[in-house]
Amino acid sequence: MSERARFEARMRDNEQRLRLVTQNVDAVLWTADREARFTSISGGALDQLGLRAEQLIDQSSGALIAEHVLQDVARGITVRAETARGERWLRHHVEPLRDGEGEVVGAVGVSLDITELKRTQQELFESAHRDRLTGLPNRLSLDQRIDETIADARRDDRRFAVLFVDLDRFKTINDTLGHRTGDQVLREVAVRLQETLRSGDVIARPGGDEFIILLPRVVHAGEAESVALRLVRALALPVPAGDQDLFVNASVGAAIFPDHGRDAEAIVAHADAAMYRAKALGGNRFALYDHFMEAAAGERLVLENDLRHAIFRDELELLYQPVVDLGTRRIVGCEALVRWNHRVRGVVAPGVFIPIAEESGAIVAVDRWVLREACVTAARVRAYQPDFRVAVNFSPRDLREPDLPDVVAAMLAEHGLPGEALSVEVTEHVLLDDTVLPALRRICALGVQVAIDDFGVGYSSLAYLKRLPITALKIDRAFIRDVADDAYDQAIVGSIVSVAKTLGLHVTAEGIETPEQLAFVASLGCDEVQGFHFGAPMTARALEEALAPRAERRLVERGA
Repeated sequence: MSERARFEARMRDNEQRLRLVTQNVDAVLWTADREARFTSISGGALDQLGLRAEQLIDQSSGALIAEHVLQDVARGITVRAETARGERWLRHHVEPLRDGEGEVVGAVGVSLDITELKRTQQELFESAHRDRLTGLPNRLSLDQRIDETIADARRDDRRFAVLFVDLDRFKTINDTLGHRTGDQVLREVAVRLQETLRSGDVIARPGGDEFIILLPRVVHAGEAESVALRLVRALALPVPAGDQDLFVNASVGAAIFPDHGRDAEAIVAHADAAMYRAKALGGNRFALYDHFMEAAAGERLVLENDLRHAIFRDELELLYQPVVDLGTRRIVGCEALVRWNHRVRGVVAPGVFIPIAEESGAIVAVDRWVLREACVTAARVRAYQPDFRVAVNFSPRDLREPDLPDVVAAMLAEHGLPGEALSVEVTEHVLLDDTVLPALRRICALGVQVAIDDFGVGYSSLAYLKRLPITALKIDRAFIRDVADDAYDQAIVGSIVSVAKTLGLHVTAEGIETPEQLAFVASLGCDEVQGFHFGAPMTARALEEALAPRAERRLVERGA
């Protein structure tokens, strides 16, 4: 009797443990008869599903798993399935339940609650297929949609269009107002584009300030143009960002399937090429792809690759435009201007290769080369003209490089130059970008002159000058061109000089070509001038020859 009591006690303990496991495990353990009615059911997941075991006995299994799933089990087949119950997801593993003769008399199953797993899978899917900033489909998702649309279009013999949208002034906003404001603008643009599109159109953000739109069904190119022009108009309206309204505008290019490509890669690439055509025409407009654009895009890529090799092939050259002191009429410095003498194409205009260098990042290497060569020339000239100064232009991209101030200091030391032998020129909108100010302050601390180039056509106000790390400004040639006769230009130039003098800034007038222009800026008290009146940009050798004591006098007398 004692042994039997111990056995029964162990059985009760085992049953208790099994009950605890089945009641607390995040699953449902159950059996059902051949009519798909529950014969037993338990498990911790019942509460989460809003089910009660005592109410399910002898009831249809449909409360947990569809009855038709158990039809296969009744034929002796093991079934694995996933089903949704409200907001919960269940994964079922069901085996046939057999009697002593091996006949199927029902089913035994385990149903796991996989809701959290499904939620994680969905989050991973969204992460892989959605742009985090805007919530729009990303490039991967878009490519899949385009591939599906191509298959449908081939089957139904129809056309579709892809629009490539690029914001015209976003880089300026990002550079000057910071990435937080830039992100805010992108989110607003995404909303505005979605509101403008037709039902069924798909919009994606592959990255940056680019958006790609799929129009799954178009009859002719005019439909794509109509949608594109609506987008252009929608983005021409100011975009609110904090306490200010910003104007971004957009360039839109379009390509049509199958006219302009028969696969996703070609269609998107050709819409991109059309967008660049719209941007080249001034932006804030639409362009439809044509086959001439493909040649232009290929040409641009070839130029970009060649530019990366230009320094090593010794194809870059510096020309120097004299800067003249108005008080003494002596040449006291020059501006270094980079030129590209391509070994096959000949001279490539700066207006062509500088934007390519900026976009590709090659501008950093170009800037560093210009700095070195300019310092070499400055060191040679200062051997007989100790106050000579050379000016170089730094791109916004280079100014964000953390090592730039150290590079400038090292270059000056390498060539035995004091800080005042160098002038760094930057544009107005660059100075509105707080990320470049630390570098400019460190450069200014070296004794290097920091000047605003092309002043008057950018975005800064005169009052803004007092907080910037600058020592000089150059009045843009656009105001000098008609200054001898135009009262409006005279007033602008006069105001610039007056405020600059009040702030203790050195003033240079650019673009002096006539004696009348020279006389006017001299009457205002400008410090220096430069322009073709004193000579065209020249090579380093020609500059050194021109600045020999007698040659310098003959050169300047031309502008006397």
